[in-house]
Amino acid sequence: MDLSIKSLKTLFLISIIIFASCKKNISDKIDSESKEINIELKEKLEFILLKDQGIREIVNGNLSDERKVKLLSKINLTEKDIEGNGKFSLMRQVDSINLLEVESIINQYGYPSISLVGKPANETVYYVIQHSSKIDKYLPLIRKAAKNGDIRITLLAMMEDRNLMDKGLEQIYGTQIRGQANKKGEWIYILWPIKNSDSINIWRKEVGFKQTIEKYVKEMGIEYKLYQIKELNEL
Repeated sequence: MDLSIKSLKTLFLISIIIFASCKKNISDKIDSESKEINIELKEKLEFILLKDQGIREIVNGNLSDERKVKLLSKINLTEKDIEGNGKFSLMRQVDSINLLEVESIINQYGYPSISLVGKPANETVYYVIQHSSKIDKYLPLIRKAAKNGDIRITLLAMMEDRNLMDKGLEQIYGTQIRGQANKKGEWIYILWPIKNSDSINIWRKEVGFKQTIEKYVKEMGIEYKLYQIKELNEL
């Protein structure tokens, strides 16, 4: 009887030790994960991303009054700031400031990884570069980030297309739509010319796009028409 009680006490002590060890391991893991995330950098990048996306949402105009008021408040703007065509120059100003901040971050951290800043802050640098004139300079950095899993491959595909379009070359994945004035002085939007258009949907699927080029263009509200580079000045 005494032996049985002694055995039970031993098992109880062992259980306590195992539980305490497991609890410590879980606590250590949580502490380790929280230390990896740079909270200050994460919050800074999230605010930059809010400005980048928010000003575009405002400029596009497809939002409710309630949403607009909320966005303006979050990014410290007023109704007067976005009156008339002033909103376009404001967007360029926001983009310029964002780029300076992002370049400073890149110089210090390289591309801010998911493990460093979490989601969605990990995509901030991508979007700011995508909306800048420095895509060609930073494209190798973005390619490396995509390879490391720090941004989606579809985002890299969009930047590859934008870079080609900026150089006056045919895009690969059909992600870029360009606005321009036609000969009548009307502002029109077109699907930028595509290289190997016969296999465009294969290329799109391979990098993770869910929509075919036809569905994508339709959702964007423009005519699906394939142009050659040399045709663009004749529109």
